[in-house]
Amino acid sequence: MPTQDYKDALEVLDYVYEKIESNKADLGINFVARIDEELLPEYPAVLVSMERPLDRELHATQQFMVTFYLDIFIFHAKLSVGKAIRSREDIQLATNVRKLIHADFTLGDHIIFGFVNGEYPGVTSRVIGQKARSVVTTRLTWIGQNRVRFEDS
Repeated sequence: MPTQDYKDALEVLDYVYEKIESNKADLGINFVARIDEELLPEYPAVLVSMERPLDRELHATQQFMVTFYLDIFIFHAKLSVGKAIRSREDIQLATNVRKLIHADFTLGDHIIFGFVNGEYPGVTSRVIGQKARSVVTTRLTWIGQNRVRFEDS
């Protein structure tokens, strides 16, 4: 029987980060960062972050239903790369990251269920030091849920 033992946001974030980090060569990703790490030395890069706090609600006797939210930013390239070349490759990379995450809906049986619920292409302005750069980005939003006993929360 699954343990479904993840009760804190960092457990979920670390699992997804490690999943992407251990598969980055197959995905064609050069660097994986987490939370608010600023250094992205090479593109494409991925940042696994928590832009929204978790939600906790009463679920059953002595249990909460905890909803986790992650944001997975795929930084494809600096805006100087030509759009015609970039677009198809960007879509494919975002699709491959989503498929990797969807290959494990329960995060190794640590949660009930989680999935990528949004894919948003765009341009992100990244400020590192005093220099701003525009980077072509796809933001994947992920949502997952788990039951957590009162005494474990």
